[in-house]
Amino acid sequence: MLDPKIELVPNLVRGQRRDGRCKYDKSAKRELVRRCLEPGVSLAGLALAHGLNANLLRKWVDALGGRVRPRRARSLSVPQAALLPVKVNEPVRSDTALPVEGYVEIVLASGTIRVHGRIEAQLLRTVLDCVASRA
Repeated sequence: MLDPKIELVPNLVRGQRRDGRCKYDKSAKRELVRRCLEPGVSLAGLALAHGLNANLLRKWVDALGGRVRPRRARSLSVPQAALLPVKVNEPVRSDTALPVEGYVEIVLASGTIRVHGRIEAQLLRTVLDCVASRA
C-alpha cells in the first residue's frame, strides 16, 4: 500500500528507448534525490510511489553526490559516554585472586568495554563498580 503523504515528482519519465527502458528528466531526478536526502524519508517508499526500482533510485542518489543512511541509523540516539575518575588503591593480594593472562569483555547498550592482558581481581572489581554506578 502506498503512503498517501508522499508527493509525486511530476514529469519524471520523458519517454522510452528502443530497448523499452525509460528516459528520465534530469531536473525531476535531482528533485527526487533531494527528497531522498530529507530526514525520515524512506528511499524504498519513494521508489515504490514513483514506480521505480529502489536500486535504481539508490544509484541516482550515489551519482548525484548524496548519501542516504539506512532509516534505523537516523532514529538511533546514542548518548555520549562520560569518563569517570577512577582511584585505584593498592590491590589486595591473596592466593585465590591471582592475575590471569587473557581478556574480559563487557557488552553494554552504549558500547563494549574490553580489558586485555593480565587482569587483577581488584582492578576488575573497580571497573565493574564504575559501570554499575552509571547504570
